[in-house]
Amino acid sequence: MVAHLRGLILKLIETIFFGGRKGLENADVALRYLPISEYILKGELKKPKILEVGSGVCGITPYIPFKVTGVDVSFNGEIAENLEPVYLSGARLPFTDNSYDYVISVDMLEHVPENERTDVITELLRVSSKRVFLAVPCGELAEAHDKALDELYQREKGERYHFSQEHVDNGLPEKEELESCIKASADSLGVRVNVRVTGNVNLKVRTFLMRLWITSKSPKLYARVSPFLCIFRRLLNYGECYRQIFVVDVMRGEGE
Repeated sequence: MVAHLRGLILKLIETIFFGGRKGLENADVALRYLPISEYILKGELKKPKILEVGSGVCGITPYIPFKVTGVDVSFNGEIAENLEPVYLSGARLPFTDNSYDYVISVDMLEHVPENERTDVITELLRVSSKRVFLAVPCGELAEAHDKALDELYQREKGERYHFSQEHVDNGLPEKEELESCIKASADSLGVRVNVRVTGNVNLKVRTFLMRLWITSKSPKLYARVSPFLCIFRRLLNYGECYRQIFVVDVMRGEGE
């Protein structure tokens, strides 16, 4: 009975606040994707061609009603219905120039060695005809946050969580560094870009959320709290944020 009631509450939240979008039971994932999905849903394209690089088995698909081509080195688990998986074995994306309206990369670039990040951004810009969404944890405070959570996870679980381990081992880029990388990539391709940057998830909020996920004796508690944080998502992007979302408009000259 209690589980049934929780399910009804979640369905109401999805319907009333999110237009039927799913994935709200994991706020750490939802909060990074919802701002991007809202850009796309409010856009002028009715059936955009969308590519996500580093999508895993799901990526942005719970939050938009469109087909998505998802690129990754592996797909572990059940692949989402709206995701068309493409296995990536090298650094270059297997697509022609300007082949997707929107190109998305969410919490992927920090897993790439620092000296390869500009090359990755160049590929994202190359295959985009309209806009690139690049979401990346940034800055010294975010890096300290990751180190603290990595240590907490080790104490609680007796091992390291592979994603946070890569964050710590590779280090996080600075916002200004990524802005320079985007400009250098655009220059190398001969395109103009307009870059807007917004903070995503206040560090104190994310500390609460991730500590709850790591230390809670019941994983259901995290899933119960998550939808309510998603409702108030726009209020959580204040002060020092864990992540920066770069919205890069790609402007190509005539004949390109």
